[in-house]
Amino acid sequence: MKSRSHYHAALAAEYALGTLRGAAKIQFEQKMRDDPELVAEVARWQEAFTQLDNHIMPVIPPASVWKRIRHNLDLQPVKRTVTPKTPVRGYLGWALAAGLAALLLIPRLLVQPAAPLPVAILASSTGAQGGQWVVSADMSTRSLMLTPLNAQRVAADRSLELWAIAPGGKPQSLGLLNTQQPTQLTLAAKMPDPGFTLAISIEPHGGSPTGQPTGAVLYSGALAL
Repeated sequence: MKSRSHYHAALAAEYALGTLRGAAKIQFEQKMRDDPELVAEVARWQEAFTQLDNHIMPVIPPASVWKRIRHNLDLQPVKRTVTPKTPVRGYLGWALAAGLAALLLIPRLLVQPAAPLPVAILASSTGAQGGQWVVSADMSTRSLMLTPLNAQRVAADRSLELWAIAPGGKPQSLGLLNTQQPTQLTLAAKMPDPGFTLAISIEPHGGSPTGQPTGAVLYSGALAL
């Protein structure tokens, strides 16, 4: 059974993501007014999710995108049927500025790759003091990004290893993790299905020598994607 701290951490993550809605959101905001630790928890999640944007690379749109935008804007020549007192120059300047803004902004919205999507929260087996890991998935590159939040340190002769466990199945290694920085893992096979358990165990340096977890499971959580 999850502790109250785990429950509050999950709510804080939903609030930071903007997925907490309605009465639940109002109730959570009321709790934050009287609980500084809850406010700090939300701030930690916001910082973690903000770090995901750092992995988005700018993409230059192809020429076909520019042509399609110009065609869709369908800009017509301005008819000079106004009196000399009409501020034609000001109107034209506004129209050109608006058109330029559209040409600059719309392509970015069309071609900018989506940020990795948070899909799991791995909670510590020792409680809130052990920290957590945020797991995000990038379907386009078939990769997982794991971000530690106050995660406990491990000895230099030990490694953290990520496992995917199907219901009723054996653990499958997904790779080794950096203990204090985000780690991106490109999956050799397909993305684990919803309902899989993701777990992090402590292993000898370089990973498990048997292909199965040999040390204690420090973090675990269900894949929600």
